[in-house]
Amino acid sequence: MKSIFDERKFEMAVKEIMTKNVITVTKTTSADICAKLMIENKIGSVVVLDEKGKTVGIITKENLIRHVLAKDADPKNVIAGKIMSSPLISASPNLSIIQAMQSMFKDGIRHLVVTGSDGKLQGICTDTDIFKVVPQLILLEQEYLRFMSEDQESELKEDFAGYCDDCKEYSDELIFVKGLYMCPNCAPEEMQESSVEG
Repeated sequence: MKSIFDERKFEMAVKEIMTKNVITVTKTTSADICAKLMIENKIGSVVVLDEKGKTVGIITKENLIRHVLAKDADPKNVIAGKIMSSPLISASPNLSIIQAMQSMFKDGIRHLVVTGSDGKLQGICTDTDIFKVVPQLILLEQEYLRFMSEDQESELKEDFAGYCDDCKEYSDELIFVKGLYMCPNCAPEEMQESSVEG
């Protein structure tokens, strides 16, 4: 039987499909500017660079929702350095696209920043970029998300203690959210309610 997957495409390197013209900001860029850049360029993230041009973090729509909107903060007074995801998960430009997708699944991310050995930004690869090349991988992602959803539902019924993956503070009421353990202060409100009900 012929496979639905074109295995040759799996061997393609990330550098062949990544976006090279990446929109970047600094750690002092305000959240409202970050949001405007995403809207204007029709993208889901901006990469944060330090003064030497090295990648230090990434801001996605989720960061803006979780750290600005959900906390009712003024986006003009919130800087990128305070809400960015860091340390940054990056990839070599020679990484294969199947390895890139595995990394995204493992870390629960949709944007993989591509950097050289010197830490300088070379591009960004998203799950959408990969799906355009190998659309059959959407089937695998859907199955993975279904599995993770079932796993989270079962784990939410248990009590966890430890350090919050978001604020790093200790809590004996951690909630499992999208692959992260979060304290009640950091977890989305709807997840807190479902945890209490469970």
